[in-house]
Amino acid sequence: MSRLSASVRASWRAIAVACVGALLLAGCTNSVAMVWVTGMPSIGISVPLHTVACTTTGSCVALGTTGSDLAPSSVGEYRENDGTWSSLVVPSAPSSVITTASCWSTGCLIGGVQPSGNLLWGYNASSQSISVLRAPAGGQGVRALSCFGVAACAVIVSTGVNSSSLLSYTDNGGAAWSTKVPLDWSLGETMGDLACTDPLDCMATAVTSSNTLDVEVTHDAGLTWTVRSTPSAWLTLSSLSCRALRCVGLATTSAKSLIVRTSTFGRRWSAIALPAKANAIACSTYRHCVVAGERNSDSPWLATLDNGVLHVAVLKYVPTPLVDVACGAKVCATVGVTTVLALRP
Repeated sequence: MSRLSASVRASWRAIAVACVGALLLAGCTNSVAMVWVTGMPSIGISVPLHTVACTTTGSCVALGTTGSDLAPSSVGEYRENDGTWSSLVVPSAPSSVITTASCWSTGCLIGGVQPSGNLLWGYNASSQSISVLRAPAGGQGVRALSCFGVAACAVIVSTGVNSSSLLSYTDNGGAAWSTKVPLDWSLGETMGDLACTDPLDCMATAVTSSNTLDVEVTHDAGLTWTVRSTPSAWLTLSSLSCRALRCVGLATTSAKSLIVRTSTFGRRWSAIALPAKANAIACSTYRHCVVAGERNSDSPWLATLDNGVLHVAVLKYVPTPLVDVACGAKVCATVGVTTVLALRP
C-alpha cells in the first residue's frame, strides 16, 4: 500500500473518531476538525487542583486545596501571556475547600469553606497576587459567586441546613458587601450555582431535600423569586453563566450529562446530550463553549461546542479526569488533579 493511501486512511480514521465522539449530534463530514490539546504538569503536584478561573481579558488562575491540615494545604498558578504557567503565592488553607470562582476583566473572587466558615480570596490579574478578603458575616461557607461587571459580583453563602442561604452584593471586588438578603426558598436545600447579568437579575440553582432540582430567578436583587420549571429528569444544574436572557449550563440526569441553553432566562431550555460524564462547562460566547470531564474508564475527556457541533478533543499528557474549566474572551483553561491545559474556544 502506498504512503499516500495510508495517509488518507489515517485522515479518515481521525474523522471517524470525531464523528463517534459527537454521537451524531451534528452531521459529520470530512470537514470536521479535530481538537488537539496538550496538558502540562501542575507546579504543586502534592496538592490537587480543582478550580480554574479566567478573567474576561484572558488571565487564568488555577487553584487547589488538600482539605487537610497538613502543609502544604493549598497551591496556585497563573497563566502568562506567552502560554506558560507560573507559581502563584496563595494563602495557607488548612482543612479548607475551594468551591467556586468568578471573574471580571482584571480580577476574580474565589470562594470556599474553611473551619471558621466563609473562605474568600481575591485574585489581581495585574500583579498576579492573591489576597484574603472578608465575606459577608455569618456564613458557613461561600457556595456560589457570579461577577457581572468590573469588581461587581454577587455571592451566596450558606448558614446551615436549618437556615436559608444569604445573597449579598459587592461593587468593589469584595472589599465590602451589601446587606444580606435571606433566600427563604432555599431552606433545607443544597445550593448549587448562581448567575447574574446585573445587580437585579440572577438565576440560582439548588437541590431539594428530596433530591429534585430547584431553579429560581429574581429581577429585584433577591427580594422576590420565581420558580423556573425544568425537565423532571434533570437532577442538577451547574456551571451556569448568563448574558442578558441567554444562559448556558451543565445538567445531569441519572444516566448522562447535558449541555443546556436558554435564550429566555430559563423559561425554555434546549439540551445536547454528551457522550461522557461532564464535570464543568465554560463559554466564551453563547455558542462557543468548552466542556471537561471523564469517560467511564476514569480517563480524561474534553470537547468544544461550536455553533451546536461538538468536537471531542484528542488529549496528550493528561493522566487524570478534568474537573473544572473557565473561559476568557480569547482563551479557555481546564484543570485535572495534576494537570493544566489551555485552548482557544
